[in-house]
Amino acid sequence: MNKSKKSCLKKKFDVLQKARKVKGTNDLFGNEILYHNQIKSCFDKICTSFNFKEISTPILEHSEIFTKSLGISSDIVLKEMYSFVDKGNDHLVLRPEGTAATARAVITNSLEQETNKLFYKGPMFRREKPQSGRLRQFHQVGVEYLGSENYVKDLEIIIIAENFLKELGIRDKVTFEINSLGNDESRKKYNCALKEFLKKNANKLSDSSKERLEKNPMRVLDSKDPQDQALIKKSPSILDFLDLESKDFFKDVVNSLDKMKINYKLNRFLVRGLDYYNHTAFEYITREQKSQNALLAGGRYNGLVKSLGGSDLAGVGWAAGIERIVMNLEKIIDNNSKIICFFTTTADLDKELLKVISDIKLKSNIKINLINSGSLKKKFVKANKVGAHGCIILGENEWESKKVIWKDFASGQQELIDLVRIEEFFSNKF
Repeated sequence: MNKSKKSCLKKKFDVLQKARKVKGTNDLFGNEILYHNQIKSCFDKICTSFNFKEISTPILEHSEIFTKSLGISSDIVLKEMYSFVDKGNDHLVLRPEGTAATARAVITNSLEQETNKLFYKGPMFRREKPQSGRLRQFHQVGVEYLGSENYVKDLEIIIIAENFLKELGIRDKVTFEINSLGNDESRKKYNCALKEFLKKNANKLSDSSKERLEKNPMRVLDSKDPQDQALIKKSPSILDFLDLESKDFFKDVVNSLDKMKINYKLNRFLVRGLDYYNHTAFEYITREQKSQNALLAGGRYNGLVKSLGGSDLAGVGWAAGIERIVMNLEKIIDNNSKIICFFTTTADLDKELLKVISDIKLKSNIKINLINSGSLKKKFVKANKVGAHGCIILGENEWESKKVIWKDFASGQQELIDLVRIEEFFSNKF
């Protein structure tokens, strides 16, 4: 083998040995993590203002939590769950969503007799085909109200969503779509009618929808396949199969939306992708024609807690994908914070500078960036690279006189500041 081929093989081997991230996952850093934190901070603010309490559930859950609640025919259970058997022979999953996990937490912590106004945030996991706005590890925020069958709670949950999206500045970018899935009896009647219709037109369905037809015909309505969409538009509407109870419940919801002047669009094909939903179902959809255009979605799930072995506890809630929100967010990060670089004219003074920094109690809008390598000229270059507003310089003469130099990069001006006045200086200037 000649040297050229050996060199080529070595390069290929080196590439193979290089550390890789898992497909469908992202590292968060730089502005991206700032956007995530901005969304989560806004979410916390809105939820706490409505007296909701935060809950954090484990990433690992028993698989039955989701097979029982989501439905064994759901795409999540059939295709997307990261499931495995551990060394103790427990069947576990990486949680694919937050609602069932929250319901489980309410049961196992004996919270069923309380009014549970809960919110959560964290990573979820689904083995989907990675694409824009759809990752295998993604991040959600969500709210859940457990303990009331009153339609008023549906409205409270929606109001929280409205406030959240308004606070982020993206409410005008989305359309609020709503539908009723009715109670169990209404759904049974509708499922029979829908199945009959779809069977008559099975030759017009995609292969995946043909499979769904036998297991759960309502899942066909959730199909994004163009082949299915034309037929779905001609299918029966669930609104025509609602019993009196379901009709009255939905009427109360939409009438209240009208009174509150919350704009909505009635979407009779909106069914959501999980089995536990009933009555109210809703989504906030971006107006851009994308495959992953639902930013926030939820609804009522009265039978969920009971299906997991708990009491017959009603619930309603929603979840929002952070990655999808970031795609629609005005990429504005708080620019009020000022980066101030600190460095010395000689390395001998680094310890003294550290003492100066440790004694300063700065305001939250000031960020300290310590530079302790390179020549004085290179230190200035580094300060400019990080976007510093200015710098504090400690030289030998300044240290002897217990002063530091402040240099403002915008004006180019500099001045001497007494060390005892440095906090006062920053407080007045920023």
